[in-house]
Amino acid sequence: MRRALASLGALVVLHGCVRYVPQPIEPAVHAGAYRTRRLSDPRLLDWVSRWADRPAAGRWTDRQLALAALGLRAELARARAEWRAALAAERTAGARPSPGVIADVERAVSGSEGASPWVVALGALWTVELGGKRGARLQRARARSAMAEAELRRTAWRIANETRAAALALASADAERADAEREAGTLTKVQSLERARYEEAALTAAELARTAAEVQEARFRSSAAQAAAIDARAALAALTALPPAALDGAEVEGEPGIGCASLVTLGDDSVAALALTRRPEMGGALAEYAVAEAGVRGEVARQYPDLDLGPGFIWDQGVHRWTLTLALPNLLKFRNRSAIDEALAGRAAAAARVAEIQDVLLGDAARAAGRCRGARLEAAAADSQVVVAERQAALARAAYERGETSRLDPALAALGVVRAERARRLQAGRLAAAGLALEAATGGSADAEGGRWPDPRSDILTEEVPR
Repeated sequence: MRRALASLGALVVLHGCVRYVPQPIEPAVHAGAYRTRRLSDPRLLDWVSRWADRPAAGRWTDRQLALAALGLRAELARARAEWRAALAAERTAGARPSPGVIADVERAVSGSEGASPWVVALGALWTVELGGKRGARLQRARARSAMAEAELRRTAWRIANETRAAALALASADAERADAEREAGTLTKVQSLERARYEEAALTAAELARTAAEVQEARFRSSAAQAAAIDARAALAALTALPPAALDGAEVEGEPGIGCASLVTLGDDSVAALALTRRPEMGGALAEYAVAEAGVRGEVARQYPDLDLGPGFIWDQGVHRWTLTLALPNLLKFRNRSAIDEALAGRAAAAARVAEIQDVLLGDAARAAGRCRGARLEAAAADSQVVVAERQAALARAAYERGETSRLDPALAALGVVRAERARRLQAGRLAAAGLALEAATGGSADAEGGRWPDPRSDILTEEVPR
């Protein structure tokens, strides 16, 4: 008996335990690090240059800023940590029931008749899972890992697309601000020329007043464009996880890409196929269905009770005996119909969710393709308008050089060119936004294939540890 108890104690000691170590969080640490971030950080520049050209001094493209956001956003770090937690859960799901021991000590107070009054029993406890419960747990855990990975990729995809869209919006806002200022300056020149014509009695006061109103309206549009640019810069800073001061003086431009030009070689069916195969939402919906499928398998497996084995040895007043105990607990859960019906209903809901996601993705692809077609038509019309305005300006300059008109006519024609170029740049911004929307609808903007984008599972710029 002493040897058996000593062996049991040694087993408990050698098994070992993990000690709890507290790890409190200090929110001020992360907030302080956030305020010190800058686009000129050498580590950030090295990170961006792994997948794109190294940003020039003060010049960033939408893709370079998206890469910076993927390296800095805590949201992506959170999704990555949840994916790692799901992977760790697979080991827990695959663990088999741990064996145990049971001991019983008795002492006879009468009737021993000279034999040892002690009765000592030492037995083992071993649970054998029946019905495939362990396999169902592993299937469910692996499906949850796939769902967490899909969520990680969807988060990276969304961060990249939101940042690129904000960068294009800032580039368009800066261009609109410059065009508005240029139009206001040109109108001011026209106003001075018209005032001279008015003094010569060649224009009426009403015409001069109308031009003055246009100048005031142009100045208002210039102020509004400047306010829009400030707002767009602040929005981009927030999406890049940078303080607003980090983008001061930075010039943002769109990176030339395929965009809407891909519609020339891709048909509607190909665009739809890309959306269904590359969008991370589809992988998430399929993983969610796999979790529901594993849930059905697990509830079906619960119909079968586990088998508990208890081999042991008894020292009974000098008589030694081997024993074997068999047990089937949870017999009342036979059939398990209510839980199985619930799991079946959950699987049907997950299947409907897959169909719903397919409808959304196909709708996004069709809408993005239509938006591209419309933007390309408007871009062609804007180009034609610039050509016509430039031709009229050339004719007006030639007529003035021949002495046929005053300086006011070439100035008005130049104003037409300024307005036409402004409209063309606005349309170019819309075309770029439509191209980005098509790229996002087909799941290509944050694709890690070809080394153009970081792998959100392993490529990490910052690995912050809670403090």
